Amino acid sequence: MEISLGLYPDAPAHEVVHTAQLAEACGLACVWLADSHLLWREPYVLLGAIAAGSERIRLATCVTNPLTRHPSVTAAAFVTLAELSGGRAILGISVGDSALRAMAMPVASMDRLSRCIGTLRALIAGQGVTFAREHEARLAYAHGAPIPIAVAASGPRMLRLAGALADTVVLMNGVAPELVAAASALVDDGARQAGRDPARVRRVVWAACHVSDDDPRHSLAMCKYNVARAILRNLPGVDDARTLAIARRVRERYDYARHGSATAGFAALIPDDMVARFTFAGTAADVRVRIARLAAIGIHEVALAVPLDPDSAGRERVIERIARCLPVAGAERG
Repeated sequence: MEISLGLYPDAPAHEVVHTAQLAEACGLACVWLADSHLLWREPYVLLGAIAAGSERIRLATCVTNPLTRHPSVTAAAFVTLAELSGGRAILGISVGDSALRAMAMPVASMDRLSRCIGTLRALIAGQGVTFAREHEARLAYAHGAPIPIAVAASGPRMLRLAGALADTVVLMNGVAPELVAAASALVDDGARQAGRDPARVRRVVWAACHVSDDDPRHSLAMCKYNVARAILRNLPGVDDARTLAIARRVRERYDYARHGSATAGFAALIPDDMVARFTFAGTAADVRVRIARLAAIGIHEVALAVPLDPDSAGRERVIERIARCLPVAGAERG
């Protein structure tokens, strides 16, 4: 299993680039950069800067969407990023969340996403596509080199669609093996219905991560924001009355201006005992066990989304702790 960094670009741009460089130095496999343009710094620009300042780590959005980014712009950006990085680009996309909801706009339909992915694949391959008036357009500099497309999914319909279309599915369903297995089974269903081999679809689990051996309860507190967002989704396997009741209270208070923030007020609605089911939080041993359980059920990669922590030395210390306590992640450190 590979260990990667999920990164909200919620710090000054040079700090985000430095954090990604630290992730590479610590042996992490990929940096998955969130895209919510009103809340955080511009990921397409940052990925180019990270590419220029790194050698090995893969570079991905987690995730962009078909509405705030026209497919031709996204295709151009990722063909350029792949060229700049020597083929390390991964195009992560879905229907949208905070990027659209922060503007009080609805997310894209699944049909819109499906059509967008087809357009992206054609443009990346150097093929012509039609946007309007029967005029065929193409990327003049696309040379057909493939770029993996990752689709983030959590609900049943999106999981099946991702299984049908994506090279990689980013599961945002928590970290408990029964939750991840239920989501993965729906990915399998979608792949089979599309005539694809489910074994060829890569699985990545994205969830918040904070590690502290000295104060594990602080780590739990730092990850509650992610639990709050997760339980608002229609997650397979989440049907107990207590979780659903907490989700109703979170929905009443959820503020997209505080999306991805460990200090958001709605995070306080999440009880401590719920955090382990949805995130990688606690001691190094706790995190190691949760990752090992996912490896045992066939997950290929985990993206550990480390929040800004105002009460410690920051996310870079957490990344260093992750690298030290996880031999898989730290194996390439020099």
